[in-house]
Amino acid sequence: MPLAFITTNKHKFAEVQDILKPFGIEIEHLALDYEENHDASMDHIAHAAAEKLSQELQRPVIVEDTGLFFEAYPNFPGALPKFVFNTLGYKGIMKLLAGESRSASFKTVTAFCRPGQPPELFEGTMRGTITEEVFDADKDCMPYERIFIPDGQNQPISRLSMAEKNSFSHRAQAFRKLGEYIQNQNHE
Repeated sequence: MPLAFITTNKHKFAEVQDILKPFGIEIEHLALDYEENHDASMDHIAHAAAEKLSQELQRPVIVEDTGLFFEAYPNFPGALPKFVFNTLGYKGIMKLLAGESRSASFKTVTAFCRPGQPPELFEGTMRGTITEEVFDADKDCMPYERIFIPDGQNQPISRLSMAEKNSFSHRAQAFRKLGEYIQNQNHE
């Protein structure tokens, strides 16, 4: 049975499906909303959601929480990048960072949980810079991919292929760790 990856984001599902394929791990997309306590750490959010959902669904689940952190504003937007983008848009984000450091990082925390067991957490980080302009406005991708250039790259994520992005991204780091963990569990 495929593992249930719980996310409402089709882009994340496609990325994770590609990342886990070399490990022989199949995932099923369950587009379920779940409660997230944004006053808690990303680790706590992922841990609590995975534990609750694995019990409710009575099957192994994967939950992921990603945050964005602007160097100019410690811990912001943190676990609320979607809320900040939906509230401020590109115009507000550009205004917020005008004259400030444009360094930023993404952090992903992935939680894997089997019913009745504690979740296992895996994380990854990608550092980079927020651009001063929006690229690929008409491209179907996640919003911050149009304004984030990863360290070591010379173009925004929106211009990278999935294979290029998945070779180094925060999400790829976290899910590769998960893939290795599951492979090791299956060989024990």
